[in-house]
Amino acid sequence: MENLNAKSIALSFGFVAALIYIFCWIFVAVFPLEVIIKVSNSLMHGIDVSSIAMKDTGFAESLLGFVVVVLGSITTGYIFAIAYNWLNERVK
Repeated sequence: MENLNAKSIALSFGFVAALIYIFCWIFVAVFPLEVIIKVSNSLMHGIDVSSIAMKDTGFAESLLGFVVVVLGSITTGYIFAIAYNWLNERVK
């Protein structure tokens, strides 16, 4: 099998994470806190987030979260591609 381009995979991971983060950001801005809590609780498999949920996150805080998530995803994608290529050469 062909090796993966680590930069393309890394940027793809970052792009998808950015889209998900923006969707979540819009979701939190549009819906009331009760809906956000219900959706979050259903995604967390039984963990109650009502005591930590907040609606009034500032722009700077949200932007920092966006940057951290995107950079973390880019790093994850890069490591994934390197691991895939390394294993691809050894597992036949």
